[in-house]
Amino acid sequence: MIKVEKINDSILKSAVEFLTSIPSIDKIDEKILSNACIASDEDKIVGCISFEEFSDKGLIRYFVFKKVLSLEYLEELLKGLEDNAKDRGLKMLVCIAECSQIEELFKSLDFKEIQESKIFINEENVLNTNFKSSLFLNKLLV
Repeated sequence: MIKVEKINDSILKSAVEFLTSIPSIDKIDEKILSNACIASDEDKIVGCISFEEFSDKGLIRYFVFKKVLSLEYLEELLKGLEDNAKDRGLKMLVCIAECSQIEELFKSLDFKEIQESKIFINEENVLNTNFKSSLFLNKLLV
């Protein structure tokens, strides 16, 4: 049975181990991880999603999951993340989709596209960065 819960001290170490097992993740920022929701199957972590705070917005980070997670559990994982974001006073979640599968997933979870000309990273328009071919999406938290 898959269980979705907000990260806590008892699963923090397991969450770090899960994320560091992913080749593309070099280092874990525990401040970002403290905002996470975790999906576990019989005490084994199978999914994690977190956000980094920027003013009243949260940039989704550490969105990693095993293929055993159905769309239903991904929705539950995101709902938990939304609740965490609202509890922290955030008004919006933002994600960067670098492939069509992730784009489709977030769109199915009610995220909407953001016009790239309005996005800046380190004061530079995103169209002039390595993210120029990525799709940016957001979801208002109400």
